[in-house]
Amino acid sequence: MSALIKWFFVTVILLSLAVWWFLPVRYGQCATPAECRYDVGAVKKTGTNSLPCSRAGWIKPALSNVTALAVGPSDRIVVGAKSGIEVLDVLGQSLLSFAVHGTVRALAVSANGDIYAGLDNHVEVFGPDGIRKATWKSPHPKTMITSIAVSSNFVFVADCQNRVVWRFTHSGEVSGRIGDKDAAGRPEGFVLPSAFFDVAAAPDGSLWAVNSGMHRLEHFTAAGRFLSAWGRASVEDDGFCGCCNPSNMALAPDGSFVTSEKHSVRVKRYDPAGRFLGVISGQKEWVKDSVGLDIAVDSKGRILVLDPSADGIRVYP
Repeated sequence: MSALIKWFFVTVILLSLAVWWFLPVRYGQCATPAECRYDVGAVKKTGTNSLPCSRAGWIKPALSNVTALAVGPSDRIVVGAKSGIEVLDVLGQSLLSFAVHGTVRALAVSANGDIYAGLDNHVEVFGPDGIRKATWKSPHPKTMITSIAVSSNFVFVADCQNRVVWRFTHSGEVSGRIGDKDAAGRPEGFVLPSAFFDVAAAPDGSLWAVNSGMHRLEHFTAAGRFLSAWGRASVEDDGFCGCCNPSNMALAPDGSFVTSEKHSVRVKRYDPAGRFLGVISGQKEWVKDSVGLDIAVDSKGRILVLDPSADGIRVYP
């Protein structure tokens, strides 16, 4: 073996070790590599902090390959898939289904029933009847939409490729961007090792966003000013495990948070201040390595969790 080839292989090995050492520490919010060596087996057992919340029901949409979930007025359930959108009533009976051109990556529903769908790199708006009302221009050539949230004044669109939340007017014009690196409060910006980046609009018009690589939820004004954050990296029930969790979240009517974690699945609830309340569902109830557990909470407080592995929706009281 020539000296040049030996040098090449040694370089590759050293670079691989550097990446293995560096990424968990830099992007996992750990002070040392040892803190990142999670015992994932511990997460697969639902802890003693389980909420008294048994599985209440199962909703099976007509669509297959489900990808996104939202709840609208009258607690109508909206489900997105690889080639369509379906609207169901509160009991899960199909009311409407229509085709779309592309995979629905994200869904949100406004107070008047308009459906906002993220289709890869742009947003399309449909009326309650499923008729397309608008197609918005992509905010950036490399945009990848993973979540949408609607407030009375704005539409917030999470873009995992650019690591930013775009703020749109309801007419589809970009009016700002939220979450860029801020030396004062957020020097890391959004750390997104995987394509999971969820947002939710609070009743006061402010924005909550998941910073999954930092294992926390962050709070911003509608104008984009950073307010606060909560969450920590841990295999304990109250923390978030893995490279980048929580993967999904939703705000309940009482101001509490519901979160889900991918791969080693945990669905949990936190109070409005981010204090841990309990585990709703643990890994033993899910297919191994489940991902894409989108969450919605209806006006009665029912928790709906998308289960892509079974093309359905789990419903918890």
